[in-house]
Order: sequence, then structure tokens, then C-alpha cells
Amino acid sequence: MSEDRKEKRGRRYSRRYIIGLYSTRSIIAFIACIIAMFFSLGGIVFGMILYTRNGVPPIELFRYFTIDMNTLGAFASGMMAPYALEGVLKKRFSCPGWAAKFYYIGTSSVVLIMFFAVCVISWSDPVMAFGGANLYLHTLCPAMILLSFLLIESDYRYTIQDNLLCLIPVIVYGTVYVREVIFIGPENGGWEDMYCFTIYAPAAFSAVAMLAISFGIAFLIGHVSNRLSAYRRRRLEEGLWDQDVDPAEIKIELFGLGRYMGRHEEPGRASIPMDIIGLIAGRYGLREEELIRVYAKGLTDSIRDRLKEKQHGRKT
Repeated sequence: MSEDRKEKRGRRYSRRYIIGLYSTRSIIAFIACIIAMFFSLGGIVFGMILYTRNGVPPIELFRYFTIDMNTLGAFASGMMAPYALEGVLKKRFSCPGWAAKFYYIGTSSVVLIMFFAVCVISWSDPVMAFGGANLYLHTLCPAMILLSFLLIESDYRYTIQDNLLCLIPVIVYGTVYVREVIFIGPENGGWEDMYCFTIYAPAAFSAVAMLAISFGIAFLIGHVSNRLSAYRRRRLEEGLWDQDVDPAEIKIELFGLGRYMGRHEEPGRASIPMDIIGLIAGRYGLREEELIRVYAKGLTDSIRDRLKEKQHGRKT
């Protein structure tokens, strides 16, 4: 293969990579979310079946932090799945910031379960850590949710404030736990201290330790996610066209991108991919306003053509 042909083939590949609008990451995100949700729900249902067979009402399961946080993780995974599916259909995965934060909270919560199961419970009671449904709820489900979180290539960057949000489930559950165990007590219908919250250390020390560990886990997950996002962005920039590409060629591609999105998006939900436009503008020293106009022209032309076709179909 000649050098010119190799160069042209490489450019075509780069264009597909950019104009494809992260279609690969949308497919990966969708599959990861579905698998994570399946594992979490499967583990919860498995646990309910085992408890029911032993004569324990399934509702009693929800007094356990493990069940509550796996339910939160399954819900967060399922909530992210529609955005991933939309990304598969539109060849561009994106989600609002609040959804990314919620998935971050759910992921941090289930990883906290895995941390205590592996680093604490397994040393004193391996059966409790990994026996029966706990093998799924303590290890496999959290691992799958963490993997899906890291595989989803969100453009959101997690901050210290987001780390603090990850403490909300721990604070809420801890408040209920303290009320049931300490203020009500098992003798008055409250809960047993099933997590030995007050046995090996004062309750205040246990509470501070739990919050500190939760914050540390959330910080580590957010840091890894941010580093992965930065790496993916650098890889994307390397996949752009050559530095000396003709600006007219870039505008033609953006116009075609606008036409493509106009054919696949609902007219009332059409959007401008500012992240991609900003990336291209910064790489080639072009004005974002000019690129936006080119993209919007292709988008509106395509939507107008669709509306005309729809009206023509009604008339015939």
C-alpha cells in the first residue's frame, strides 16, 4: 500500500472517529450499565429468596446497608442506561451532570460495601463475607458497578464537593441505624447492633471512621475517573485530523455532522455538541462561533427536509 493511500485511509479513520461521536463508548456504556444492573438486582432477589425460605420477611432485608446500597447502585445503573442507549442510537453519549453525580454516589456506596467485606468481615467471618447471596452483594455486584462507572466515558469532572455528596447515603443510613440501635434499642423493638457499631469502639469514633473511609473511597474513585477522562480526551485529540488540514474540509465535515444529527434527533430535542466543537476549534485555531454556525446550518437544513418529507407524506 502506498504512503499516500495509507495517509488517506488514516484520515478517513480519524474522521469516522470524530464524526462517529463516540459511538463505541455509547455501546460500552450501555452494555456495562445493563450488566451492572442485572448483577445487582439478581443478587438482591437471590437474597430475598434465601431469607423467605428461612421464614424472614423480605422487607427485613432493607435494614441492611448492603441491600440498601446495592439497590441504590442498581437504580443508578438503570438510570444511566437510557442515556447510553440514546448515545448508541445517536452515536453520541452524553448525560446531565446530576445523572453523573448520582451514579458516582451509587458507585461509591457499593464499593464501600466491597471494601468492608474484603478488608474487615472476611478476616473474622468468611462465610458472612462471601457466603450465599453475599458473594454477589459484597463483591461481584460492587465490582461490576465500579467497572461500568469507569467504562462510561462521561465528560463530567468530579470535584471535592461531589466527594462530599457521596457521604449522603452513609449519613442517612447511619442516622437511622443510630436511632434504631442506640435510642430505641432491640429491647424496645429497635435493631440489634448487627454491624458492631458500638461494641468495639465508641459510637462517635465509629461514625467518624465510617465517614472518613467513605470520603477516601469516593475521592479515589473520582480521581481515577478524572484521570481516565483526561487520557481519553488526549487520545481523542490525537485521533483528529492532521494539523495542516484545510479549514474548509473541517467545516464540510461539521456541516455533514449537523445533517446527520438532524436526521436522527427529534426536532424539539436537537442540540449542539459544544464539547466536540470546542475540541476542534482549539486544535485548529478556529472560531467556535463560525463552527457552530456551520453545524447549525447542516442541522436546520436536515430538520427542514425531514419536516417537508413528513408534510409531503401526509398530503399523499
